[in-house]
Amino acid sequence: MVASQTMEAIALLQQAFPSLSSENLQMLSEVSSFGAYQAGQDIVREGEHGTTLYILGEGHTEIIVHADDGHEILVDTIGPGTYFGEMSFFGESTRMATIRAKTDCETLELEQSAFMEIAQTKTELLQNLLNQIIGHLRRNDRAVIRELNIKNQVIQDAYADLAEQEELRSQFIATLSHELRTPLTSIRGFLGLINQGAITGESLKVAVRSVTRNVESMVGLVNNMLILYEMSPGASSYDYLNPSDVVVQALNATQSAIEGTPPLITLNIADDLPQIYADKNDLVLALRALIENAVKFTPDRQPVNVKVFCPSREEVAFCVQDQGIGIPEDAHERIFEPFFRLEELGSSQLFPGLGIGLTIAKLKVERLNGRIHVESTPGKGSTFTITLPLQ
Repeated sequence: MVASQTMEAIALLQQAFPSLSSENLQMLSEVSSFGAYQAGQDIVREGEHGTTLYILGEGHTEIIVHADDGHEILVDTIGPGTYFGEMSFFGESTRMATIRAKTDCETLELEQSAFMEIAQTKTELLQNLLNQIIGHLRRNDRAVIRELNIKNQVIQDAYADLAEQEELRSQFIATLSHELRTPLTSIRGFLGLINQGAITGESLKVAVRSVTRNVESMVGLVNNMLILYEMSPGASSYDYLNPSDVVVQALNATQSAIEGTPPLITLNIADDLPQIYADKNDLVLALRALIENAVKFTPDRQPVNVKVFCPSREEVAFCVQDQGIGIPEDAHERIFEPFFRLEELGSSQLFPGLGIGLTIAKLKVERLNGRIHVESTPGKGSTFTITLPLQ
């Protein structure tokens, strides 16, 4: 080995085993040799017998183990200054993993037979090297344990998430069954009487109108379900929008969806509102959900007020204010959760729906990089405010 290679070997040995003396480093460098491996080449193979200790000088290698079915599992990637093969080097055991060159690699290699010749006369070298390698193995074990603990926590979190999803699924099925049962029962009853010829004349028109309303109610429920569970995959379509046009479109959609006589909805739109850059469908859907929510929770059909203004030069706000039953303060966050219903809090009034309108509104607003806020007092009404950036 030429002088430059000797110096390089000593440097690598010192980096891998910093507590070895200069004399020991010199002796080991004299019995070491360099190896070169191309990317993708196996340096050692799992299950093989080997007696060589490798110190990685250049490049990166992958540590790979094989499952029972032969599938390769990447355990770790190591870089210059690290060593491998120590278990076989000292224990004369088979390789516990495959070490594969991820990039072109250069190694410093020490054979067991050459090392033992030195160790027989330098017992402190053997003890020192063993102490360092044992310490290295302990540190690796601690790192593996930490990693396993992290993965275990991830698995526990995944199980908890699955349990939560199962709870939501059960709640969804129960809520949907309840909400569909009422219109289906009405439809079935009227259709049965119609088929028997028990309803004729003007009564028949009333029955058909009732069947039509209940069918439309069911269609609305299904549409809300589809909106909630299919909103993520769709791509947004941003454009410059006039806020007043968006409000009018949301009102028109609300009016057509409300059964019976539409309530009074007043508009208070500021002058000279700037255009906003947003997805029109998302914003219309969010506003419609808030307006329908305000109408539903105002049983005596008190007016609902929609206000649009700029709270700052960078934002535009859409407010929907009602004079309905209001929301307890401890439910201000929960009302945006899927399937949450106010009657669960012990309200004496029951309201139809799946409990996903506000969930849809919140998801759509967040998708537009905005925020939604509620102010409410039980018995005095609620104000929902959507705030969006102008850009």
